[in-house]
Order: sequence, then C-alpha cells, then structure tokens
Amino acid sequence: MGTVTVAMIIALGLAAKWVIGALKGGGGGGGGYELASRDAQIQRLREEMDGLHGEVRRLAEEQSFMVRLLAEGGARPAGGALSAPERPDGPNPETT
Repeated sequence: MGTVTVAMIIALGLAAKWVIGALKGGGGGGGGYELASRDAQIQRLREEMDGLHGEVRRLAEEQSFMVRLLAEGGARPAGGALSAPERPDGPNPETT
C-alpha cells in the first residue's frame, strides 16, 4: 500500500470515529439543548432538501423541454429562421 492509501484509511477512520461520537452524544452533558439543536438542524436540512428537490425538478423539466426542442429541430419552416412572435398589443414592429 502506498502512503496516500494509508493516509486515506486513517483519515476515514478518524472521520468515522468523530461521526459515531457525535451520534452517541459525545458526553457533552447538555442533553436537552443538544437534542433541540439537533432537531433544529434536521429541520433546516429538510427545508433545504425540499428547496433542492424543487430546483432539480425544474431543471429536469427544462432539460426535457430542450431535448424535445432539439428533437423537433428538423421540423423548422423552409426559410430556416423563426419569425418573432407578435406583441399582444398589436403587430410586430419588425414586420410592418
């Protein structure tokens, strides 16, 4: 084994020991406060995950829309360029 591999194993072991100690309470003696703090952190993480879920869903919808547009790209009019949409208050100034 190389030195990098040994260092990685040691680092992972220390990280695992730290996580297990934190989950067991770490002997802090603050009991109720630590539990309330942990609950608040979990609630914040849930809220952030909900926000991320919404963003991922939006990105997936945008991606599927772009894939559909690219798949239909061969069905453009013979002129090749798309015309600008008309404004809701009247005709397009570029075409008049």
